[in-house]
Amino acid sequence: MKLAKNVVVVSHKFVTQPDDDLVIFLNSKKYSNVLHIRHSFFDAPDRCSYYTWYKEGGVYREERTRDFKGLPEPVIYLKEFFFTLRWLLGSKIVWDTYVGMDGLCVFFGLTVRLLGRVKKTIFWAIDFVPQDRFESGWKNKIYHFINVLGYKNADEMWDLSPRMVEAREKFLGIKKSDYRKQKIVPYGVWVDRVKKYSYEECDKNTLVFMGHLLPKQGVQLVIRAIPEIVKKMPDFRFKIIGGGSYRLELERLAKELNVEKYCHFLGKIKSDEELEKEIAKSCLAIAPYVKNLDTWTYYADPGKVKKYLACGVPVLLTNIPWNAREIENRRCGLIIGEDVKGVITGVITLMGSERNQEYRLRAREYARQFDYANIFRDVL
Repeated sequence: MKLAKNVVVVSHKFVTQPDDDLVIFLNSKKYSNVLHIRHSFFDAPDRCSYYTWYKEGGVYREERTRDFKGLPEPVIYLKEFFFTLRWLLGSKIVWDTYVGMDGLCVFFGLTVRLLGRVKKTIFWAIDFVPQDRFESGWKNKIYHFINVLGYKNADEMWDLSPRMVEAREKFLGIKKSDYRKQKIVPYGVWVDRVKKYSYEECDKNTLVFMGHLLPKQGVQLVIRAIPEIVKKMPDFRFKIIGGGSYRLELERLAKELNVEKYCHFLGKIKSDEELEKEIAKSCLAIAPYVKNLDTWTYYADPGKVKKYLACGVPVLLTNIPWNAREIENRRCGLIIGEDVKGVITGVITLMGSERNQEYRLRAREYARQFDYANIFRDVL
């Protein structure tokens, strides 16, 4: 298939997501025009909209709106619709491909396609929440209505995992034949970008977590496990990368258990390269999702697990991601229980030198199938 020369990518943003990687790929191929439009997500520090326009791989133009935080939510969504249309129509380009990262962004793209300024729309769904996405019932109804509109009308449907297709049929009655075209396009990694460290070179007895700090992420389980872990590993260190409203509660818990000196809250690391370096130096990584608090991960494809593996770091994870069992079978990670005992056992098991080194090598091998260069080459 001939490469599309003019591509728009539209997303809601708080942290780095696959849309950023798609833009990196498009610019590496020097597409004629790549327009990356972002709207700040509801829990981001601001509610701005902004874009970066690239021409043949280089930045051509950028713009950012004022902060709309504090205004009613419907007004903010209207603002996003207005600026998406304004920037697309103002470009005076008929865009070959429009990629929307959620139902609302796809709705914007379907509108522009109707106006004849977009030839093809792609819905790249990075999550699926079957029930109670919002506390409000009417918000949930609107959320599903807009998503269903995108599922059925986008020219292509890209899903992170096969579970998404199954879940839509189960909860929404959408069959595979209802899509115009459907593909599995998972979270990926830039495997060759990351410097790998052997067990001898890594920061031994160091556990790393990366992600948005929420109760469902299970970081509290790790902190509660530390008093027992340090009895066997006095130099144990827990690096926590990311921000979020739950950080204060986690810091309070660490203080209450008198394990503050073992917990290093590094905050959000904006540079992907710096983030990968921090992970790669670690001895072990963890993704302890708590099932009864998590309505997202089971149907999606958590990117951080692949980020850990691409960095050559073995991972401890609960049995929620769709490929958790495969990761364990390939001996690059271990499935642990959603409790303190599971964390303790997993940490002690995989921080041993011989097993850790074996799992590091296998992690790198497994991650290669998710190299973004191959994923995007195949789907575009």
